[in-house]
Amino acid sequence: MSEASQIEITIIGAGIVGVNTALRLQAAGHRVQIIDMNEPAQGCSSGNAGVIAVYGVTPVSMPGLWKQVPKMLMDPMGPLTIRRQHALKLVPWLMRFMKAGNPKVVEHSARALAGLVTNSYQDYRQITAKYDLDEYIKSSPILAVYESRAHFERDRYAWDLRRRNGIQWDELSTADLHALEPSLSAAFDFAVAMPGSGFVRDPQGFTQALFMQFIRNGGQFKKTKVLGIRPNGGTTVLNTSTGEITTQKTVIAAGAFSAQLTEQLGDKIPLQQERGYHLTLSEYAGTSPRHAIMSPKHKVIVTPMDVGIRIAGMVEFGGFLPPNYARSDVLYGQLQELFPTVEGGQRSNWMGHRPTLPDSLPVIDRSTVSPHVYYAFGHQHVGLTSAPKTAQLITEMIEGQTPALDIKPFSAKRF
Repeated sequence: MSEASQIEITIIGAGIVGVNTALRLQAAGHRVQIIDMNEPAQGCSSGNAGVIAVYGVTPVSMPGLWKQVPKMLMDPMGPLTIRRQHALKLVPWLMRFMKAGNPKVVEHSARALAGLVTNSYQDYRQITAKYDLDEYIKSSPILAVYESRAHFERDRYAWDLRRRNGIQWDELSTADLHALEPSLSAAFDFAVAMPGSGFVRDPQGFTQALFMQFIRNGGQFKKTKVLGIRPNGGTTVLNTSTGEITTQKTVIAAGAFSAQLTEQLGDKIPLQQERGYHLTLSEYAGTSPRHAIMSPKHKVIVTPMDVGIRIAGMVEFGGFLPPNYARSDVLYGQLQELFPTVEGGQRSNWMGHRPTLPDSLPVIDRSTVSPHVYYAFGHQHVGLTSAPKTAQLITEMIEGQTPALDIKPFSAKRF
């Protein structure tokens, strides 16, 4: 039996998207191999906020954002910044990004994102029930906290956009809010609670548990770096750091590194390595939050995890420049502003590369060059949330079925 027949489908990328896709294809009866240059569940699959963001329909580029570009360049510690060393290289991408903030484009992107995220909690519950992994996900409303109703009203555009795309929420009075979150600062006296969701108590552990289920089901894993990719008749040849791999079908789910491979196939996709930061605090004094907390003021999410309190956020465009861990001090200060009883503790700093496209939509499509290569990357802030639906769509495409969602918004040809 030839190597090509042994390896029916190879998935490049052992993150949450790649692992979900591998499990889905495996359940459909396919022989699947995952390859990655790192161990499974590294990168953003280990460092995300853990929230199943069923509300995550708002693109990064929103109307009026272009007015903030000068400030982005001047404030290296702000919630959305551009590293000066990267600014000139970013200009062509930034122009696309700003155009994506047009209201019509935003509405289009939000509708497409809604299809990927709004049923994610139910999708994950089916997965965790099937593989006996329920303990990894905690059912919980997601709270968005504000200093006042007036501050909430300043975000009305984003909330109206969510409502138009089926997102529901309940308003909380000051008393109700602090009954739910007694350790939250008294400076916050208004909130909305978004039901029907939850958070992952250990994002890396959860992805690794799914990966181990894939292995127990007969899946294969190879730690190797893909250096090149080329079509070869009815197969694809992957040139890796440990030799060539011939595979019948390939799924590129390599996150921020995906465009380096698609370009070798002739698909130039404007993927940016948007940098996100988190601080995880353990062995602290004080009381942690009970729910996942979104703070629009700070542009962060605070999640109580098994490893401690994680505060994650910030959008930094800086390519593969070294991290700026001074941002961790900013995150620590924001955590104390939200939860003033939390003090001290052991800090774990992290920076990861979110794969981000100008319109905040992923590419979920077949290669325009090779019918045997599929794309599943570019999920920016909703990789964890949109992984189950992405896995379903890729599986349906590979099996020749009509995808459950209209995949035109996720086309590789749209740029």
